[in-house]
Amino acid sequence: MSAVVAGTAGGFLMASLFISAISIMMFSLVKNPSPTFRTIFERYKPGGVVLSLVALAYPVWGIIGAIVGILYTISDKQAPGSGLGSPNLVFTIAILAVTVMMAVPFVLLLRQVAAGVAFIALASAGVFGWLVPYFAE
Repeated sequence: MSAVVAGTAGGFLMASLFISAISIMMFSLVKNPSPTFRTIFERYKPGGVVLSLVALAYPVWGIIGAIVGILYTISDKQAPGSGLGSPNLVFTIAILAVTVMMAVPFVLLLRQVAAGVAFIALASAGVFGWLVPYFAE
Protein backbone atom coordinates (compact mmCIF):
# COMPACT_ATOMS: atom_id res chain seq x y z
CA MET A 1 0.00 0.00 0.00
CA SER A 2 2.83 2.40 0.77
CA ALA A 3 4.23 1.89 -2.75
CA VAL A 4 0.91 2.98 -4.27
CA VAL A 5 0.86 6.10 -2.08
CA ALA A 6 4.50 6.80 -2.97
CA GLY A 7 3.71 6.32 -6.65
CA THR A 8 0.72 8.63 -6.47
CA ALA A 9 2.80 11.29 -4.69
CA GLY A 10 5.46 10.90 -7.37
CA GLY A 11 2.76 11.25 -10.00
CA PHE A 12 1.56 14.50 -8.45
CA LEU A 13 5.15 15.78 -8.40
CA MET A 14 5.44 14.85 -12.07
CA ALA A 15 2.20 16.69 -12.80
CA SER A 16 3.67 19.85 -11.29
CA LEU A 17 6.87 19.49 -13.33
CA PHE A 18 4.87 18.65 -16.46
CA ILE A 19 2.66 21.71 -16.11
CA SER A 20 5.69 23.96 -15.62
CA ALA A 21 7.47 22.54 -18.67
CA ILE A 22 4.37 22.59 -20.88
CA SER A 23 3.64 26.21 -20.00
CA ILE A 24 7.14 27.25 -21.02
CA MET A 25 7.05 25.08 -24.14
CA MET A 26 3.80 26.72 -25.21
CA PHE A 27 5.55 30.11 -25.42
CA SER A 28 7.90 28.73 -28.05
CA LEU A 29 5.13 27.00 -29.94
CA VAL A 30 2.93 30.10 -29.99
CA LYS A 31 5.78 32.44 -30.94
CA ASN A 32 6.85 30.42 -33.99
CA PRO A 33 4.17 27.78 -34.70
CA SER A 34 4.50 25.05 -37.29
CA PRO A 35 1.62 24.77 -39.78
CA THR A 36 0.00 22.06 -37.66
CA PHE A 37 0.19 24.10 -34.47
CA ARG A 38 -0.94 27.23 -36.32
CA THR A 39 -4.23 25.53 -37.23
CA ILE A 40 -4.61 24.24 -33.66
CA PHE A 41 -3.99 27.69 -32.20
CA GLU A 42 -6.44 29.28 -34.67
CA ARG A 43 -9.10 26.89 -33.47
CA TYR A 44 -8.23 26.85 -29.77
CA LYS A 45 -6.69 29.65 -27.75
CA PRO A 46 -3.29 28.73 -26.22
CA GLY A 47 -4.55 29.65 -22.76
CA GLY A 48 -7.40 27.19 -23.13
CA VAL A 49 -5.00 24.47 -24.24
CA VAL A 50 -2.79 25.06 -21.19
CA LEU A 51 -5.81 25.18 -18.88
CA SER A 52 -7.11 21.87 -20.20
CA LEU A 53 -3.65 20.30 -19.79
CA VAL A 54 -3.52 21.57 -16.21
CA ALA A 55 -6.95 20.10 -15.50
CA LEU A 56 -5.95 16.72 -16.91
CA ALA A 57 -2.37 16.57 -15.64
CA TYR A 58 -2.98 15.79 -11.97
CA PRO A 59 -5.47 12.94 -12.41
CA VAL A 60 -3.53 11.36 -15.28
CA TRP A 61 -0.09 11.59 -13.63
CA GLY A 62 -1.59 10.46 -10.31
CA ILE A 63 -3.01 7.33 -11.96
CA ILE A 64 0.30 6.71 -13.74
CA GLY A 65 2.07 7.06 -10.40
CA ALA A 66 -0.28 4.61 -8.70
CA ILE A 67 0.32 2.08 -11.48
CA VAL A 68 4.09 2.60 -11.12
CA GLY A 69 3.74 1.98 -7.37
CA ILE A 70 1.90 -1.29 -8.01
CA LEU A 71 4.54 -2.32 -10.54
CA TYR A 72 7.27 -1.50 -8.04
CA THR A 73 5.65 -3.75 -5.44
CA ILE A 74 5.51 -6.60 -7.95
CA SER A 75 9.08 -5.96 -9.12
CA ASP A 76 10.40 -5.82 -5.58
CA LYS A 77 8.93 -9.25 -4.83
CA GLN A 78 9.89 -10.89 -8.13
CA ALA A 79 13.39 -9.43 -8.69
CA PRO A 80 14.85 -7.99 -5.49
CA GLY A 81 18.28 -6.41 -5.56
CA SER A 82 19.63 -2.91 -5.56
CA GLY A 83 21.80 -1.17 -8.10
CA LEU A 84 22.37 2.15 -9.88
CA GLY A 85 21.59 3.90 -6.61
CA SER A 86 18.09 2.43 -6.52
CA PRO A 87 16.57 -0.12 -4.16
CA ASN A 88 15.53 -2.24 -7.18
CA LEU A 89 17.81 -2.41 -10.22
CA VAL A 90 15.37 -4.24 -12.51
CA PHE A 91 12.59 -1.76 -11.83
CA THR A 92 14.83 1.26 -12.45
CA ILE A 93 16.16 -0.16 -15.74
CA ALA A 94 12.60 -0.91 -16.86
CA ILE A 95 11.50 2.66 -16.04
CA LEU A 96 14.50 4.06 -17.93
CA ALA A 97 13.75 1.89 -20.97
CA VAL A 98 10.07 2.82 -21.04
CA THR A 99 10.90 6.51 -20.60
CA VAL A 100 13.32 6.48 -23.53
CA MET A 101 10.87 4.58 -25.75
CA MET A 102 8.11 7.07 -24.97
CA ALA A 103 10.24 10.23 -25.22
CA VAL A 104 12.04 9.60 -28.52
CA PRO A 105 8.94 9.90 -30.75
CA PHE A 106 7.92 13.14 -29.02
CA VAL A 107 11.43 14.57 -29.41
CA LEU A 108 11.34 13.75 -33.11
CA LEU A 109 7.84 15.18 -33.59
CA LEU A 110 8.34 18.29 -31.45
CA ARG A 111 11.90 19.28 -32.38
CA GLN A 112 11.14 22.92 -31.63
CA VAL A 113 10.63 22.10 -27.95
CA ALA A 114 12.87 19.04 -27.70
CA ALA A 115 14.57 20.42 -24.59
CA GLY A 116 11.23 20.58 -22.78
CA VAL A 117 10.37 17.03 -23.80
CA ALA A 118 13.80 15.88 -22.63
CA PHE A 119 13.25 17.64 -19.29
CA ILE A 120 9.92 15.89 -18.80
CA ALA A 121 11.50 12.53 -19.72
CA LEU A 122 14.45 13.00 -17.36
CA ALA A 123 12.17 14.14 -14.57
CA SER A 124 9.86 11.15 -14.99
CA ALA A 125 12.83 8.76 -15.05
CA GLY A 126 14.18 10.33 -11.88
CA VAL A 127 10.87 10.50 -10.05
CA PHE A 128 9.56 7.07 -11.02
CA GLY A 129 12.89 5.24 -11.31
CA TRP A 130 14.58 6.45 -8.14
CA LEU A 131 12.34 8.63 -5.97
CA VAL A 132 9.30 6.33 -5.85
CA PRO A 133 11.33 3.25 -4.85
CA TYR A 134 12.94 5.17 -1.99
CA PHE A 135 9.59 6.57 -0.85
CA ALA A 136 8.07 3.08 -1.01
CA GLU A 137 10.75 1.59 1.27
